[in-house]
Amino acid sequence: MKLSQVFTAAVAGTAFALLGACSSEDVRTTANPGASPAASSNVLSSESLAQAMGGSETPLGLGCGWIAASDPDKANIAFPDSEAKYWVAAAPVSPQTRLRIDGRYPDARYFSYNAYDAALRPTDAVADFELTPSDKGREGNPFARKGAKPGGAYTAYLEYGASPVQNPDVQRKPNTFYTGEIGLGPLKIPNALAVFIYRVYVSNTGEFFDGGVGLPTLTLETADGSRELGTLPNCAEPLLPNAGGALPPLGLNQLLLGLDYPNQLALPFPTATNPPNTLKFFSLGDTAFRIAGNVTGQDTSMLGGRVDSGSGGFLSNVHNAYTSTGFARRYGSLAMVRAKAPTYRGQAGVEFGQEQLRYWSLCGNEFATQRFTDCAADFQVPLDDQGFFTVVISDPADRPANATAENGFLWLPWGPYPDQLLLYRHMLHNPEFTEAIQNVEKGDALADVMKDFAPVGIYCDPNVFTQSNRSGEVFALCEQDQNTNQ
Repeated sequence: MKLSQVFTAAVAGTAFALLGACSSEDVRTTANPGASPAASSNVLSSESLAQAMGGSETPLGLGCGWIAASDPDKANIAFPDSEAKYWVAAAPVSPQTRLRIDGRYPDARYFSYNAYDAALRPTDAVADFELTPSDKGREGNPFARKGAKPGGAYTAYLEYGASPVQNPDVQRKPNTFYTGEIGLGPLKIPNALAVFIYRVYVSNTGEFFDGGVGLPTLTLETADGSRELGTLPNCAEPLLPNAGGALPPLGLNQLLLGLDYPNQLALPFPTATNPPNTLKFFSLGDTAFRIAGNVTGQDTSMLGGRVDSGSGGFLSNVHNAYTSTGFARRYGSLAMVRAKAPTYRGQAGVEFGQEQLRYWSLCGNEFATQRFTDCAADFQVPLDDQGFFTVVISDPADRPANATAENGFLWLPWGPYPDQLLLYRHMLHNPEFTEAIQNVEKGDALADVMKDFAPVGIYCDPNVFTQSNRSGEVFALCEQDQNTNQ
């Protein structure tokens, strides 16, 4: 027996053992509605557990199928976005089973499901517009059809096996994403215990930023959908990290931001160069080669290009592409990034479906902790009269007086660490938007593909910054000064 088969059998056996430990008299089958209770035992239902706890949802998130949620105060990790909410679940899926996800379209800009491997790399995903409604009496999918209202029902499936993202020969079933495979060199190990994340961006309603529709219900069933094996208890919010929303904020973000330079946490990471370099994020391995190059002073880009380290990482989103620009205090205390801004869905004067991107954002991050110091979504970013954004990054005490939104600047706090990493996201690009980050291949220069939309990073002398109030002029003056004194 192959190693991959042994691994699959072990995980599948564990999954069924866990399910077998849960018993309930509540069972629903579509293949045999008259099945006897004896034949339908060992099934867990959310209704029975919720009733035992005295409500329709588990209190404090106890026993919820959703394990954890993101939180900017207590769970600000893996380079999140402040305008997004992330819910995490794990599903033991085998060739004989699949996970059914019953949800409703949220009142939000975007939502999706991404599955991950043990290295936190995405193996597959399904986006909002790809989910066909199960409620035929409504107006349709609001993410695919203009004018359709949120709240309609859909059903998605997480199935075992290779994904179209990893293998283009795999034919995707409707409303389905896949656990994928874990690549260990030439060996492909089935990803049978899949961690997956439900994302909602720019929620317009809902106490927990869920778009006003609550969390989807998770049900393990046979691969053909003929029998339910167990429905996991649902909740308004998971137990972690806030006890189902019961715990108040601790103020950790403000505490860390208050550690102003030179009293910062002395954990330098070699992510930055001088002048700053902006690169597309491809994978964990590619990032490691970049850092190694910064440490050794050698060009490791060719080596990184030859090594297949998979794609993605840090729980990245299949529907996003990212660039990063690294800065270090040893090169300057005032950093800037400038580029032309793409159009986005919901922007004034932009027709539904004609936007260049569904969403874009800018986040200042700490490489050491992977937390954001602050973010700005597309609709929050000031633009100049040319349609460009100009980001200014500094400590609050070093913020120039003219670095204001009225002058076309977006200011972000540097944070307590010596290094700062600006992440720029492009989500679900329009195929006609050829300058999207998604179109940058390994070996391409950003400017060659993205043109004016390519972010350019510089350091700026504070005395130069104050010579003008127009963001474009300030950036040009600072860039000229940097090039002259480099």
